[in-house]
Amino acid sequence: MRNIKLLGWVVFTLLWSWGGAQSLPKEVRERIIQATVMLLPADANGRLQDSLGSGSIISPQGYILTNYHVIGDTDDRTIAPLVQVRTVRFVDREPEFTYWGKVVAADPNLDLAIVQIVMDKNKKAVSGLKLPFVELGDSNAMNIGDDIFVFGFQGTGGMTLTFSRGSVGGFTGEDLESSGRQWLKHDAQTGPGNSGGGAYNERGALIGVHTAGIAGNNNSRTSFMRPLALAWGLVTPNVLGFVVQRGTQGPQDPQANNTTTPQEQSGAWPPALTSGKNPVSGTVRVTGSAGAGTWTLDLTEPLKDGGLKGTAKNGSQTQAAFFYYGEDDDVVWVEWTPDGKSYISCVVEEDGVDASSWSGKAYSFKDQSADGTRTGDCTVSLRIKAQAAPNPSPAPSPSSSSLTWPPTLRTGQKWTVNFGQSGTYTVTLGAQDDDGGFPGTAARGNEQGNALMNYSDGELIVIVQRPDKSFLLCSADRSGLSGASVRGDATSHKNSNDKGTSVGACTMSLGTASAPTPAPAGLSWPPALATGQQWTVGFGSAGTYSVTVDERGDDGSYDAVATKGSERGTALMDYSDDELTVIVQRPDKSFLVCVANRSGLSGATLRGNATSHKNSNDKGTSLGTCTISR
Repeated sequence: MRNIKLLGWVVFTLLWSWGGAQSLPKEVRERIIQATVMLLPADANGRLQDSLGSGSIISPQGYILTNYHVIGDTDDRTIAPLVQVRTVRFVDREPEFTYWGKVVAADPNLDLAIVQIVMDKNKKAVSGLKLPFVELGDSNAMNIGDDIFVFGFQGTGGMTLTFSRGSVGGFTGEDLESSGRQWLKHDAQTGPGNSGGGAYNERGALIGVHTAGIAGNNNSRTSFMRPLALAWGLVTPNVLGFVVQRGTQGPQDPQANNTTTPQEQSGAWPPALTSGKNPVSGTVRVTGSAGAGTWTLDLTEPLKDGGLKGTAKNGSQTQAAFFYYGEDDDVVWVEWTPDGKSYISCVVEEDGVDASSWSGKAYSFKDQSADGTRTGDCTVSLRIKAQAAPNPSPAPSPSSSSLTWPPTLRTGQKWTVNFGQSGTYTVTLGAQDDDGGFPGTAARGNEQGNALMNYSDGELIVIVQRPDKSFLLCSADRSGLSGASVRGDATSHKNSNDKGTSVGACTMSLGTASAPTPAPAGLSWPPALATGQQWTVGFGSAGTYSVTVDERGDDGSYDAVATKGSERGTALMDYSDDELTVIVQRPDKSFLVCVANRSGLSGATLRGNATSHKNSNDKGTSLGTCTISR
């Protein structure tokens, strides 16, 4: 890390080469064409609604990335029960009705959604799909003037597939006016049917989802796409088998979320994971009727028969789950029950096991004495839960000590709650109420709101109310505990009557904890860096890191350890020339930089400018604003 010099000490040089617009090789275009689909929302009976859009298949198992407004209504937060999927067979003909899909993840605030193909056009459940798909790229690497290529069913000249080419015109924030990279502007020709379709870089990697077009003065028109960086919160926990194009960077090695090593889940029979000796986690993906969707398993309690017990979650649903090997039938059972009587089982036989996943049949049982009814197919992807590695850094200060379970909540505690793409909030607890909860406040930059934190029935819950009266909810149990943070599931709710929409994972980290003292005072300037301090550094769409200050160097800067979920790397913090600089190096040797000065100081948070760099010779790409807080 010492080889990375602070921005104030180095002059970046960059040789620019200019040339004409690039073209995609024919084989790359063919792959994208086969992976571009037309999507038509339908009701539960299959009657089509009066709209259509485009989508991109991002996994051979049939997962499609598109816009929320293609498959639902962003205003009332309703989603179509079914989505008709039409594929391209001949480029000079309209796409053919081939499959039915269902929405498995969606975020109306980002206007993004994931559709999974679950049935053929005759509504017969499908499994073991091996469809053409596109690789995912790094939208953060895009710069103004870079070539882009857009595919979709824009409606110009009929409903055949249309290709257009253009370039990145610029970047803008969420409101289409402020700074940031929440939107990428481009000038490729598009139409309404392009919504949800893919935008690709010169290597044919998906880097954005075309979402909107706005007409300006003098007949000008600007198109806007959501960068792929904003979609990782939906893709990583919900899509099996996606591929990040080699040489690009995704979200903290996303393939680690989709595959298992041979030592974890192999083709051996009976599978070693059913021994019940170690906790197991993973997913069961069910197609068909009963229990359809993606269930996240967390199995931690050993059973006398050698199996495991735990929980199965799907959105807001949490059910008891069991996992064991049945010697009599020579099958693996993965089961979960909503009421302790009826239950759903995924039954896996030996011929359904390979090195990456297990394919089985889904059954529904009315009770333990009833015969099962075949309701569809299922795919199991499990791995032994990794044990927490020892922290080689010096003993942390009291403010960053490990959490105990159940957590002890106290008036005056300050927590950092990260909702992924929905933002990071500082939650300060007030006095305990009559129900045992701790009402408090939530702050995110200039945004102020109310919050509530409570521990009950084995779960730690925090609710953050936003200015528009919508709210975010983070719920975690003991299985998500790691050091000073606990990881859980996040949902976004329009109001108290809204069932909620999954927004991926969330983390809760204790800032000031050990004594019931008031929340710490705001940062002073210049900031006083010291060994053992723990800082939270938010880089917008690039993620939020916990940075623990380690050894001070001869030049006055501090080496540090940076963590984000399971990602662990090195960092550097320094105050020089009236600027506080934080550099976080990622596993692929690229790095993020946040630079802030006194003008960004507000209470306990410091706002600055963030950039992303491929290496120390890269001038960097703006990520918008960043925040540094204690």
